[in-house]
Amino acid sequence: MISNWKRFIQEFIAQTQLWLFLVLLQWIFRVIMILWFYKNISTTTIINDILLALFHGFRFDSKIASLFLLFPFLFNLILSSLNRFSIIFKLRLFFTGLGIVLILLASIATLPYFEEFDNQFNFFLFDVLYDDQLAVFKTVLFEYHLIINIIAITTLSIIAWCSLRRFQSYASSFSNIQILSPKSTLMRFFIIFFLIVGFTGAIRGSFKNRPAIRKWSYITSDNFLNKTIMNPLTHLQYAIKDFKNLLNNKTDITQFIGKLSPQTAAENYFEVTKDSSLSSYLSHKVSGSDNRMPNHVFLVIMESYDMWPLLPEYRSLGLGENLQYFGEKGIFFNRFLPSGDNTIASVSAILTGAPYIGINISRIASEREPLPTSIPFIFEQLGYKTQLFYGGFLSWQNIGNLFQSQGFDNVFGSPQIEKNNSDIVWGVDDDLLFSFVEEKTLAETKSFNVILTTSYHPPYNVDVEKFGFPLKNIPSGLISKFDGSMTMKQLGHIWYSDWAIGDFVKKIEKRDPESLFIFTGDHYGRRFINSHPTLYERSAVPLIIYGENFITPDLSMISTPGSHIDIIPTIISLIAPNQFEYQSFGNPLLQKTGSALVASGNKIGFGHRKIILDDYIIDVNNKVNKNIAISDGKEPHSNKVLEIIKKQKLLFGLTWWRIFRGNILKNS
Repeated sequence: MISNWKRFIQEFIAQTQLWLFLVLLQWIFRVIMILWFYKNISTTTIINDILLALFHGFRFDSKIASLFLLFPFLFNLILSSLNRFSIIFKLRLFFTGLGIVLILLASIATLPYFEEFDNQFNFFLFDVLYDDQLAVFKTVLFEYHLIINIIAITTLSIIAWCSLRRFQSYASSFSNIQILSPKSTLMRFFIIFFLIVGFTGAIRGSFKNRPAIRKWSYITSDNFLNKTIMNPLTHLQYAIKDFKNLLNNKTDITQFIGKLSPQTAAENYFEVTKDSSLSSYLSHKVSGSDNRMPNHVFLVIMESYDMWPLLPEYRSLGLGENLQYFGEKGIFFNRFLPSGDNTIASVSAILTGAPYIGINISRIASEREPLPTSIPFIFEQLGYKTQLFYGGFLSWQNIGNLFQSQGFDNVFGSPQIEKNNSDIVWGVDDDLLFSFVEEKTLAETKSFNVILTTSYHPPYNVDVEKFGFPLKNIPSGLISKFDGSMTMKQLGHIWYSDWAIGDFVKKIEKRDPESLFIFTGDHYGRRFINSHPTLYERSAVPLIIYGENFITPDLSMISTPGSHIDIIPTIISLIAPNQFEYQSFGNPLLQKTGSALVASGNKIGFGHRKIILDDYIIDVNNKVNKNIAISDGKEPHSNKVLEIIKKQKLLFGLTWWRIFRGNILKNS
């Protein structure tokens, strides 16, 4: 008869084998992920960085594997003396199966997620709760091959289970229970003590003072490798934590301005002392008296539209001919950042005039009065009827409530635009959306119209060939840059977005030449023709202002840095009468000098996690390489970078205060 002690040791050995197997399973998928996205590895990365990522990844794998073993380990310590090994065995069996399935599920799911968002799971994952679930399901089903993935997970789970049995059988031949079976009670006590110490180290991912936590995952010089160090389940843990913090509003002004008072923060940011109202700091006045107000203003926010298709080096692709023309005949700002890295973040910032600070304002829109920096609040004072046209469903991300709470006169979504289209996934096709806008702007009443497109989005189901997409092959001059990271179908949807805009502008201009058009992308598109876009190429979006009767020919490409919060003050500088007063967190990127418009602004564009200057983009979160040049120039000193980041935090802190505390600033 085997003693309880020996059965305790046997169970511990079995659990150790399971721990090794789960660690190995996660480690193998990390290697697969690195190989899968090997094109994302920087060309300057050395082999030591890869080895470092694999080593530190082991620490996180150890933590996850130990979590699955926590209950079997504790129950073995507690119940083995009571001879309850059947319970311990069943627990181990259950957590073995659970661990294998969850690890495989997360590992397989993270591959398409990374391809889409250039990261493993984060709190954006939970935006599905506010999305159109049917659209999400269709996208996952067709674009990300849901059925194939389910079959793959099931098959791999069976293979993994069988492999585990073989692994345990092989490993057991090397185990020696006799060594761990002393007769002395004191020695048994020391064995249990060291087992507890060992398990504690395994579940911490370290025996030192630095456990395996998020802050220690960015340790190589390669940004992609850093994203692979934490395994998918660890990324999911932090995603849940971050999302809960957002829901519980566990943010306050101190994370932005520290111990500074709101009043002092305003004085430091604006570099001037005014009264205790934030509105006094946000106040702007238009200079110049010869502005003409257009009959209609169209602000087009294009889904996932990057800057890169409009850059000269990619012009041979022919993806943005219309927008390039409008930029040449109008004003093209080429140092421009989105306010967020997803649609709802950027759209909220543009419409409300409040920078995105990590809080989805659409979820609290109904609880707040319209901000004085919002589009309807400002343009109704100029006599404009304000309308918003969204190609998708107004229930998405509570976006309809956001639009209505900010005071738009009319808000239209896909059911109003295309009543008979049952095949809508994320929204109606852009050409249908623009046709609807034409119908709703026929009246003589002046109108300010915001148009939010949806077509350049998975599952990319627009028949672009029907509209004449001409590109069949990659131009010879770009073959060296193309590595297959984008499909011809995806490139076709970029072209289609541009085609629909061109067709729309031609029709509106023919009907009413006294119209002004503004074009920007809601966020970068997360897709590029190769796996190594520069920080500029994977960050910037265009801002183009066009109107034959409103833009002087001496203005074209402007390198003044800016971001989404600067759009509205820039438009106002073009159309509002002299001394018109309004509030804005942003700054006009143009100003009147006599009768001429010249570039202005504060020489800094503040995005959510990035900041753009004349020659550099600062990646605030990248601890390794903060400064990446746009063009040749001297890199700013690190102290200067820190000053700029601090200034951005002051801006975010004042935004937080205006949203949650109101207009009156506190001195302490």
